[in-house]
Amino acid sequence: MDGSFLRLESPQSHMHVGFSAVFDAPSGRPRPSVEALRERAAGRLHEVPWCRWRLDPSPLGLSEPRWIDDVDFDLRAHIVALTPPDDRVSSASFEALRSTVLSAPLDRSRPLWQIFLVPQLEDGRVGMVGKIHHALVDGLAALQIVSLILDSEPDVASQPPVPWQPQGRPGRVGWALDAMTRGFADGVGALRTGATAAAHAPDTAANALRDARRVLGAAAEEAFSPAPPSALNVPIGARRTLVGYHARRDELRAARRIGGTLNDVGLAAVAGAVRALLQREDEQPLLQPLKAMVPVSMRRPGDTAAGNQISMITIALPVHLDSALERLDWVREQTQGLKQTDRPIGTRTLYQAAGLLPAPLRSPAAKAMAAPRQFNLTVSQSPAPRGSLYLLGCALGEVYSVVPITQGHALAIGMVRYRQELFFGCYADPDALPEVRHLPAYIAEELSELGRMATRARAETPASRSPQPDASTH
Repeated sequence: MDGSFLRLESPQSHMHVGFSAVFDAPSGRPRPSVEALRERAAGRLHEVPWCRWRLDPSPLGLSEPRWIDDVDFDLRAHIVALTPPDDRVSSASFEALRSTVLSAPLDRSRPLWQIFLVPQLEDGRVGMVGKIHHALVDGLAALQIVSLILDSEPDVASQPPVPWQPQGRPGRVGWALDAMTRGFADGVGALRTGATAAAHAPDTAANALRDARRVLGAAAEEAFSPAPPSALNVPIGARRTLVGYHARRDELRAARRIGGTLNDVGLAAVAGAVRALLQREDEQPLLQPLKAMVPVSMRRPGDTAAGNQISMITIALPVHLDSALERLDWVREQTQGLKQTDRPIGTRTLYQAAGLLPAPLRSPAAKAMAAPRQFNLTVSQSPAPRGSLYLLGCALGEVYSVVPITQGHALAIGMVRYRQELFFGCYADPDALPEVRHLPAYIAEELSELGRMATRARAETPASRSPQPDASTH
């Protein structure tokens, strides 16, 4: 999948994931500085070797680019201060700086990640913005970048750098031949894996054929079920904005009393908020659900290696339903059904099998799979480490994720779960979708409505609905 994100990038579509974070004001300790951040990261770079990788294009474009060590790696280009340490930056100025950072693509001549520090907000807290190219990492692997500078304890000393010697650049002719062979082999392997991975006991040819049909049928269902027309699916430019809503523990607990996991409640809140946004845009009547693309991790527990080990599935986002309770029930039914489906395997097979195509056809194929016809918006659910996180002793208070948008998609929403709270990051082209600024208020209202309905439901039928454990496949 890594190559797909490179091929999808354009001057209007930047394929970096990212985050915006705010940390508590320092208490009895020095304010975080860019120098201290670089010192902290320098002592940990050996734990995340791909932080020093850069892209090396293939000869004649015959295969995917490869990752090689950047012999000119300079941490000063990757951890940057946005403002002088004594400047007190207002919330509006921080948002403007964040938008500027997120609206610029990463420089492909360097390792594809950057972290920007705002040492002092006007309320004394500390701001940060980060971006990492999606070709380099998925959501779980991106946590490794964060681990360069964040800690699970407030008082952790920086360590001296470990000596590093970049590996030599392999020969280009041999690499080109190997890459072409490997790309074809990966595509064939993807088809073979897709045909067998869903099988419980593929001990006969009939079983294998049946499983192949099921997996490829699931892939076809994802790829060829068209998304409805929507005000969200318009041409986009290069500018980006990120607006967020912090759903606190009490309001989530109240909403969950009506049933479902925390992720179910989050998806239902997104559905209600997007419905309100579309109604504000005069998209009437809302007669059918939107098609939301949801990334699904395919990693094994503990695997945080570089690269993307994700699949993409779609869910029907019930913007057409009038009741918040109906929307939650709709979401719950779908997420429960996904646990018994082959759709993640099928979609991953479809993406990986693009390796069978000649190089000139891979970019059109990737763009076709990311076209507005395939889905209306992306809704991502990202994990955060359990417990609190600290930046040089300052506790992380807010974190909003950046989910990239592709051409024809004006909005993506990322949810981060941190300390039993949800942070909704709404990422959009503000020129194509200026009303995105209202989404945080709509999310808040949807959660409040679920809480009110939960109170009424408990009074009427106290045993009929209850929260569910938060183990989730999406």
